[in-house]
Amino acid sequence: MQLSVGVTGGIATGKSTVTNILVQQGFKIVDADQIAREVVLPQTPGWQQVVQLFGTRILQPNQELDRVQLGQIVFNNQQRLTQLNQVLQPLIRQRLTELIQSIPDDNIPVFFEIPLLFEQHYQNLLQKTLLVYAMPAVQLQRLQKRNNLTKQAAQQRINSQLDLQQKRKLADFIIDNDGNYHHLIQQVQRFVTLLT
Repeated sequence: MQLSVGVTGGIATGKSTVTNILVQQGFKIVDADQIAREVVLPQTPGWQQVVQLFGTRILQPNQELDRVQLGQIVFNNQQRLTQLNQVLQPLIRQRLTELIQSIPDDNIPVFFEIPLLFEQHYQNLLQKTLLVYAMPAVQLQRLQKRNNLTKQAAQQRINSQLDLQQKRKLADFIIDNDGNYHHLIQQVQRFVTLLT
């Protein structure tokens, strides 16, 4: 049986840390952020649509998207974020669907790290979902430190995503990432045991 599991959470809740633990345990991870970068490589249809929407000011000298510049535009303007998602999400969904369909029927889970899993309804493509949760104050502090953002800028990015409490209601499994790394590893191991 194919076993596809979506891993999500809010920005700076620890999704990547959890998926790194899963990689260390030998599991395959598909990173939706990597797919999002691939669908906008220079001269691809996705790249052309994004440049058409936002202009050449979002390009670096090598013609790749300037993700910092683009982020400043879309995280301060919900309408522009929606426009970007209308371009990118169909391309990402198509690639994710292809990858899910290629999973062997060997009952070994393949994990899909998808930040916007619930926002874009990717849970409909997957068998199970895992939410990596952190308390709002912890999440805000981590994001400020990780991205060197002001409190206001960090909160804007958090607010651009679906509220974590709503995600808790939608997830099949939840890992609370407010503690230390050792505790997180234990939770991931318990989760894997439940899956297999």
